[in-house]
Amino acid sequence: MESNIDALEYSSEEEEEGLDETMANMNKRKKELLAVDHDKIYYAPFRKNFYVEVPEIGRMTAEEVEEYRTELEGIKVRGKGCPKPIKTWAHCGCSKKVMDSLKKHGYEKPTPIQAQAIPAVMSGRDMIGIAKTGSGKTLAFILPMFRHILDQPELDEDDGPIAVIMTPTRELAMQICSECKKFTKSLLLKAVCVYGGTGISEQIAELKRGCEIIVCTPGRMIDMLAANNGKVTNMRRCTYVVLDEADRMFDMGFEPQVMKIMDSIRPDRQTVMFSATFPRQMEALARKILNKPIEVQVGGRSVVCKDVEQHVIVIDEDKKFLKLLELLGIYQERGSVLIFVDKQEHADELMKELMKHSYPCMSLHGGIDQYDRDSTILDFKNGNIKLLVATSVAARGLDVRHLILVVNYDCPNHYEDYVHRCGRTGRAGNKGFGFTFITPEQERYAGDIIKALELSGAEVPSDLEKLWNDYKEKAKAIDQQIEDMFASVKRVTDVAKPVIPAPTAPMTGTTVASNQQKLELAKILAAKINIAKKIGPDAQDITQQAAKSIMTGEGSAPQVASKTIAEQMAEKIHAKLGYRPPTEEEEQENNAETFKRYEEELEINDFPQTARWKVTSREALAQICEYSEAGITVRGTYFPPGKEIKENERKLYLAIEATSDMAIQKAKKEITRLIKEELIRLVSTGIHHLYWIC
Repeated sequence: MESNIDALEYSSEEEEEGLDETMANMNKRKKELLAVDHDKIYYAPFRKNFYVEVPEIGRMTAEEVEEYRTELEGIKVRGKGCPKPIKTWAHCGCSKKVMDSLKKHGYEKPTPIQAQAIPAVMSGRDMIGIAKTGSGKTLAFILPMFRHILDQPELDEDDGPIAVIMTPTRELAMQICSECKKFTKSLLLKAVCVYGGTGISEQIAELKRGCEIIVCTPGRMIDMLAANNGKVTNMRRCTYVVLDEADRMFDMGFEPQVMKIMDSIRPDRQTVMFSATFPRQMEALARKILNKPIEVQVGGRSVVCKDVEQHVIVIDEDKKFLKLLELLGIYQERGSVLIFVDKQEHADELMKELMKHSYPCMSLHGGIDQYDRDSTILDFKNGNIKLLVATSVAARGLDVRHLILVVNYDCPNHYEDYVHRCGRTGRAGNKGFGFTFITPEQERYAGDIIKALELSGAEVPSDLEKLWNDYKEKAKAIDQQIEDMFASVKRVTDVAKPVIPAPTAPMTGTTVASNQQKLELAKILAAKINIAKKIGPDAQDITQQAAKSIMTGEGSAPQVASKTIAEQMAEKIHAKLGYRPPTEEEEQENNAETFKRYEEELEINDFPQTARWKVTSREALAQICEYSEAGITVRGTYFPPGKEIKENERKLYLAIEATSDMAIQKAKKEITRLIKEELIRLVSTGIHHLYWIC
C-alpha cells in the first residue's frame, strides 16, 4: 500500500467535483452492468502475434524440445502450434527497458512456466496455464502484456484500459499491481489496482485520469464499470485479459461476476487463464471465454514439504475445542500458530472462545475491512500476535517464518486446500507441524487427505484409512442403488439437417434471414457461377486481356460482358479466401445429410426430496447443461410412495438430449454425482427415513 501513496494523491478541484458527483450517483443506486451488443460497435483491428523465434530455438529438434520440457519440471503441453520453450530473456524479444528492469530486480532467467508460457502468449494465442503458487506466473503474463499494449495507439481522454487482470483476492491484486509497477515507470505506462473493502473515491480518481492496465477483483470492477453510467471507465479498448488463480475464483463464487465482465469485452480479445488446478467446473468457462487455447501444465501436483510433520485426528465435533487447547499448550511457546476454519462466522466464534480461555488472538477473513486485514497480517508477521484464526483466504501467499503450527480445525474439502494450508509452516528450512481434525461426518474428504499424506511420504493413520474404506463401501452400495433406480431409457434417432432453399424472388423487408442463412444463400449462389475458365487470384481478368490485345495489336479485342467480369471477380474472391464452391452433386449430398440425436431418460421420482432438488433446480440444470453440452428438461409428475399411477401419466424423470453419446454420458455422470453426494450426506447425518435403502 505504501507504493500506492503517490498514486492516491490528487488535487484538481474539477476532478474532486466530478468525484463527489460520481460517489453520490453510486450511493443513490447501484446499477447493474448493462449487456453489450458487440455487433453494433466498431472495434479497431489490433495485433496479437509479436513472437519471432530466434535461430537457436528454431534449430531444436522435436526430441530436444521434449527433453528440455522434461528438464523444466516436466512441462506438458496440449494444443496445436505451441511455440518451443525459451532459455533466456533475450529469446522472448524483450525491449532494452524491460531487460534492464529484469536485471535490476534480480530476474536471472525464466522459470519453467515463464519459459513455455511467454512465447505462447507472445504469439497471440489464448492460454491455460496450470502451475502452483510461487512459480513465477505473474511475470509470464505481464511481459507479453507490455508488448501488447505498446503496439497500440495511446489512450484518448475517455478510453478505458487495454489490459485487465482479474484476481480472487485483494492481497493478490495488490501483489500483481506492485509487480507491474516495477516495469511501468520506464515504459511510461500506468497500472491501477481496483479492489473492494476500502475507500472507492481514490480508485475512481485514478481511473478517471486514465490507465493502460487495471488489476482488479471482479465485484469492485463491476461497480466501476456501472458507476455514473459508465463514465468512470469502460472496456472499449480492452484487448488483453488475464484470469489469475481461476480455481480460487470458483471456490469463492466469482464466476457470475467474471462472466459479466468478459461479456462486456470485445469477442476477439486475447485471454490468458492461470490456475493451480483445472477442476471440472472450469472446463465450461474455458470453452466459453477462450478461443482454441494452448494448455501448459508445469510439474505434477504440489505436495506438502518434508519439513512439515503431519498429523490427522479423527474426532467428534464436540471434542475438537478441547483437543485444540491441548495442542496450544504444547506448541504456543515455540512460535506462532495459525488455525484454519471453513466460514467467517466460525472464525469469529472460535476467536471469542480462545480469548475466554486466556489465549490472545485475532481473526482474518474476507468480511474484515481491508485496512484491518493488512494490520492483522503485519502484526502476525512481526510476531506481535502469536495466534491467528483464519479462513482459506490466508492459505495462499502468507509467509511467516516463525510459524510453528498449523491446525485445520475444520477439515479442508479438497487436496489443494490441504496442501496450501499445511504449506504455511515448515518454510525456509524450518521445522513445522500440521494437525488436521476430521469428523466421521466428513468422511468424503478423507480420500484427498490420504493422497496428500502418501505423496509427501507421511504415515497414514489406521483410523483415517478405516474411515475412508467405510465411505467407499457405502458409496459403492449407493452407486448400485442409483443405477437400479434410474430405470434408464435410451433412444437414438436419425434427424435430417434443415435444407435452406435458394431464393426464387428478391427478398423483401419482411423476409429477413439470419447471418447463417445469408452465408448459406451466398454459397449456393456462388456455386451456380460458371467456373469453366478456372481463373486464379493472380490471373488476368477479361478486361486486362482486352486491354493487352488492343495495345499489342493482336487482333480485335474480345467481347467483354458484365456477367463474365462478375464471374471472374467471384473466382478471385474465392481463391483469396481459400473457398471452393460445392458442385451440384455435393450440394445434393449435403442436402441429404442427417445427424443422430441421442436421448436418455432418467427416472428420479423415488429419490429423497433433497436429492431431487439437487438436480432439478434451475441453477443445477444450467451448470450441467453447460458442462456436458446436452439439453436437460424435467418431465413427468411426482408420485409419493403407494400412490397409484394413472394411465398416460409418468413418474418424475429427467429427459437428456444431445447430438453425441459422450454428451449424454457426461450429463448422466454429473447428475449421478450430485445425487450421490446428497444421499451420502443424508446417510452420514443419520437420517433414517430413507425408505429406499435396503
